[in-house]
Amino acid sequence: MKNSAMVMQIQDPASQRLTWYKPPLTVLVIKKVSDASVLAPFVQLVDWLLQEKNMVVWVESAVLEDAHLNEDVKFKAIREKLVTFKDGRDDLTDRIDFIVCLGGDGTLLYASQLFQQSVPPVMAFHLGSLGFLTPFRFDNFEEQLTSVLEGHAALTLRSRLRCVMHRKGDKRQEAKVEANADARPAANSILVLNEVVIDRGPSPYLSNIDLFLDGKYITSVQGDGLIVSTPTGSTAYAAAAGASMIHPSVPAIMVTPICPHSLSFRPIVVPAGVELKVSVSPESRNTSWVSFDGRNRQELFHGDSLRVTTSIYPVPCICAQDQISDWFASLADGLHWNVRKRQKCLDELSDLTASGSEDTLDEMENMKLRTRSLNAPSPFQQFGPCGRIMKNSAMVMQIQDPASQRLTWYKPPLTVLVIKKKDSQVLLPFVQLVEWLVQEKHMVVWVESAVLEDKLLRDDVKLENESAKFRQVHGDYCGVRERFLALREKLVTFKDGRDDLTDRIDFIVCLGGDGTLLYASQLFQQSVPPVMAFYLGSLGFLTPFQCDNFQEQVTNVLEGHAALTLRSRLRCSIHRKGERRKESLQPAGSSLLKPSHHRYLNYIELNNGASSGANNNYCNPHMSSNNSILVLNEVVINRGPSPYLSNIDIFLDGKYITSVQGDGLIVSTPTGSTAYAAAAGASMIHPSVPAILVTPICPHSLSFRPIVVPAGVELRISISPDSRNTSRVSFDGRNDQELNHGDSLRVTTSIYPVPSICSQDQISDWFDSLAEGLHWNVRKRQKCLDELSDLTASGSEDTLDEFDNLKIYDASGSSLDT
Repeated sequence: MKNSAMVMQIQDPASQRLTWYKPPLTVLVIKKVSDASVLAPFVQLVDWLLQEKNMVVWVESAVLEDAHLNEDVKFKAIREKLVTFKDGRDDLTDRIDFIVCLGGDGTLLYASQLFQQSVPPVMAFHLGSLGFLTPFRFDNFEEQLTSVLEGHAALTLRSRLRCVMHRKGDKRQEAKVEANADARPAANSILVLNEVVIDRGPSPYLSNIDLFLDGKYITSVQGDGLIVSTPTGSTAYAAAAGASMIHPSVPAIMVTPICPHSLSFRPIVVPAGVELKVSVSPESRNTSWVSFDGRNRQELFHGDSLRVTTSIYPVPCICAQDQISDWFASLADGLHWNVRKRQKCLDELSDLTASGSEDTLDEMENMKLRTRSLNAPSPFQQFGPCGRIMKNSAMVMQIQDPASQRLTWYKPPLTVLVIKKKDSQVLLPFVQLVEWLVQEKHMVVWVESAVLEDKLLRDDVKLENESAKFRQVHGDYCGVRERFLALREKLVTFKDGRDDLTDRIDFIVCLGGDGTLLYASQLFQQSVPPVMAFYLGSLGFLTPFQCDNFQEQVTNVLEGHAALTLRSRLRCSIHRKGERRKESLQPAGSSLLKPSHHRYLNYIELNNGASSGANNNYCNPHMSSNNSILVLNEVVINRGPSPYLSNIDIFLDGKYITSVQGDGLIVSTPTGSTAYAAAAGASMIHPSVPAILVTPICPHSLSFRPIVVPAGVELRISISPDSRNTSRVSFDGRNDQELNHGDSLRVTTSIYPVPSICSQDQISDWFDSLAEGLHWNVRKRQKCLDELSDLTASGSEDTLDEFDNLKIYDASGSSLDT
C-alpha cells in the first residue's frame, strides 16, 4: 500500500562524497589532552593551516594553558592568531566549517559532544592508542588535507542516538522546537556517537531494567546493565559485551546486555527508526546509573525513564579510502579481527591452487542490483556552514518506511496456493482450510501434486500391505479423507521442479513450521505473492498465526487489513573456474546446469525468446532470469566430510576482507540471523534492518566476531589458494554443491523479498517469536526487597499514555516520530 507521507529519498551511502557549498575558512583543531607526543604534530598542523591555507584556526582555551606547548618557540609565534572557546560556555554552532582531530577515538567523541546539532566534516588523524575511528596517518598531512579542502573525499555518516531523560513527577512535556535558525535542542537531550549505558553503579544487586520498543514492553534486563549503541558503538563497549559488529552505514540500533543473568539473552539489532524506552523495573532492588559516551553520568530512579531514538544529525567522518576499506582496516589494525597464522597448503594440492578464480567483477557489471530499505530518520545533510553531501541523482532511491508497509490488493485475489507440512496432524486443518476457501471464498486452490498421493487421503490403498499402526491411523482419518475426496477434483496441482508458478498465484497460505515458508520462497525465484503462515510445526519462528479461528483471520487478510514484513532474500550464483559464462544453479535440483545446457538456453532465448524456451526440455521453470538462486535464511559454506579446516577467502565489493579458517561460514539475511547464525553465536537482527550478516562456524581464531554489513554490498567467497581441501555450499539447507579451487560464490541482496503477513505488526510478531520460539531472555523474575516497597508500590508514574502526543524533535524541528 503506497503511503506518500512515509516515503523518503535516500542517497546510496556508497555514493556519499563531500562537497563544499562555499570554501571552508574556519577550522577547529582538537588534540588529545595530556599527551606530549601530539604537541609537535599539533603545532606543525596549526602553523600550516594559518600560513599556507590562510584559515581561521579555533582551539579549546585549555590548549593555551599547556605548559609544554607554551615553551615551544614556533607555537609562541602563532599563539595570538588562534581563536579559543571554552567547552560548556561557548556555542560553536555555524561557526566552524571543518574539524581536524589529532589523537585517538576520544577526540572524535569529544567533537560529537561539542556539536549537538549539525556537525562539520571531521578528519581524524591517528595519534592515539586504538585509533578505530581515526583512519588518517599524519606523515603526509599536507597532501591529505589539501585533497579534502578541494572536495575530494568520501564520507561515512556515523549516526548518533538522541537520548532524553524524563524524571518522575515532571508532568511537563518536552517543548516542541520551532524550525528556525535559532532552534536549540532541549536541555535534557543528549546526542551520543557510541552508546548510552545503563548499569547498576555501586549497588551489589542486579540491575532490573524494563525495555520498551515503540511503546511495547519487550523484556527486562537482569544483570550488570544494558548498552544501547549505534553501529559505530558496536565496536566499542558492545563488542566487549559480546555483540556482533555493525558497519556504520547500516541503519540500526544495537541492544546488548551486560553480563545478563540469563542463558538466552543474545544481543539484538533493531531498525534505526524505532524509539526505545528504558526504565527501572518496579520490583528492582536498586536504582540504576546512566552515562552517555562515558560522560554525564547520572542516576536513574524508580519512576524515571530514558528515551532513545536515532538523531537526524550524524557525524560526517571523512574516509581515508572509502567506507568499506576504512572499516575493515580498523577491524584488523585496531581489534585484530580474525588475525591468526595462515594454515599451509599440502604439496599435493599445489597444482590445484596455482591459479585463482577467473571470475572477475567485470562479469557482474550489468547485473540488476537490488533495492535497499531504510527506516531511520532522513539524516540532516548540511554539515556546518560549508559542508554538504555531493548530490548524485542517479544514486537516489525512494524508500517507504517499513513500519507503514501494509498489504493492499490491486485486484481481488482469486488463486491461492496452500502449502502443508508432511505431517498427519496437519491433515484436518488442511482439509478444513481448503474446503472453506473453495466453498465459502470461491477461490481456485493450488496444491502440490504430492498431496494427492498421500496415502491417508486416498481410498485405494491396499491396507493388507501396510502395518497395523498405519491401518489404525488410516481408519482414524476416514472422515477427513471423505471430505478431501469430495474436493479433490476442484484442486489444481503442480509439481516442484517442473511447473512454473510465476504470475499464477495471488496468495499463499502455509500450514506447518518454518520449513513451509522456506519452501514457498524456493518455489518463487522472482516476485513472491503475500504469504500467510499458520503455526502447525515445532519451532514456528516465521509462522505467527494460530489456526483456531483461521476463517476470521484469512477473511481479514483477503480484505486487505494486514501489516507486511518484507523479508529480504540473498541472490547467490556460483561461477566455475574456466567458465566465461556465469554458471546456473538449479533451485529445485541437486546439481548445477551443465555448461552445454547453459549455452543451449542462451541460444534458445536469443533466437526464439523466453516464451518458446520455456517449453524446452532443458528449461528449468524455477530458474530466474539471471541464473541464480534466492535464499531466505542463509547460504552456508562448510568443509563437508573433509578432516581439514575450511580455508575460505571473503571479498566485499571486490576488496579482500579476511579468510575463514574453521568449520565454515554462514552468510545470512536478517531473517536467517535467528536460524543457523544464532546457533553460531551471532546477534539477532530484526527483518526490517537492511543488512547482511556474516558469521563464522567454529573459527580457529579467538577474535573472529560476526559482522553486519550493509545490504547493498556484494560478497564474493572463494577457496583460498593454500586451502588443503575443497568446500561444500548449501542454500537454505538444499542444493548442496562442491566449491572447488578457482570457483567463486557471489552473494548480494535480491530485489525480490518474501512479503510475510503479520499477525499483529513487525515489532510485536518478531519479539513474540523470540520469546516463544527461542525463549529469548526467559528467566525467573527477581523479587524486590521489602524495604523498597514504598518506592515500588506505585511503579513508574511515567506511563506510555503521558507520551502519546509527545513528538521528539531534533533542533531542526523535524519530527523523529515514525
